[in-house]
Amino acid sequence: MGAVKLDSERRLISSFSQDIKPSQYKKIHPRIRRITGITQEDIDFAPQFDQAMERFIKWCGEEYMLFSWGGDDISILDQNLRFFGIDKKLVIYDLQELFGHVRGNTKNRFGLRNALEAIGIRQSNEHPFHRAVDDAYYAALIFQRLPKDVKLDMFKTNARKLTCRVNKTARAKSSMISVKNVKSALRSKETLFPDCPICGRKTSISEGYLPNGDSNYYMGLSDCEKHGLIFNKLHFIKRGSGYIVRRKSELSEEQHPAYVRTKHLQWTEKLANFERKVKI
Repeated sequence: MGAVKLDSERRLISSFSQDIKPSQYKKIHPRIRRITGITQEDIDFAPQFDQAMERFIKWCGEEYMLFSWGGDDISILDQNLRFFGIDKKLVIYDLQELFGHVRGNTKNRFGLRNALEAIGIRQSNEHPFHRAVDDAYYAALIFQRLPKDVKLDMFKTNARKLTCRVNKTARAKSSMISVKNVKSALRSKETLFPDCPICGRKTSISEGYLPNGDSNYYMGLSDCEKHGLIFNKLHFIKRGSGYIVRRKSELSEEQHPAYVRTKHLQWTEKLANFERKVKI
């Protein structure tokens, strides 16, 4: 984690750099070590994300504005905040988008290197690329050269929602049941406790089902202790006075613990929003 601080006149006044001890993939990849210079020892003795974040917010001070070059880092930051259960809403401005706006090129995004070249800033040996604090330093140099009369509110950005990437070859299990109505079906044992498509173990729809597309399609999340996150889909087909339900349980392609936890958090939020709309 790295950042630099500018005062109200856009002068560089401070920097923040903190390695973080990973809670999941604990061995640093040789390529990352080669590019960044970060060693295994660096991360082994570093604080975890929640401690590093606490230090960062304290360093920011009481009044601050956060800028990031593009949305990737914002999404990763948001994912980690959710994973560690940190209830911190950060307003972040997309400096990459702001730069493109000023340059009159909003279709093609500038990489950090290209942006520096475009305005004649050369790389310094004291600030190699691919270290967070050094990339932040170069982003700050770019910001210093941008007009001060640009309305920054246009460039507030939110973390992109993590999406489910379903592997076409992932194993899935389908079945059909008959039900009287949709409401009772969504609360039945058959739909609330689907089998894992791999091992057949009973799983549980912990949050509930949400409409997926239109009123005839629903989806819920469950977890197998052995195989991980499962997407459970229901398709209601009208038959006489009742319905035929096509059930499909499919293992998620992505099983990283941070992804799974974030997916469940997002699902809880979606359900809460849906229930509020229904009540209204």
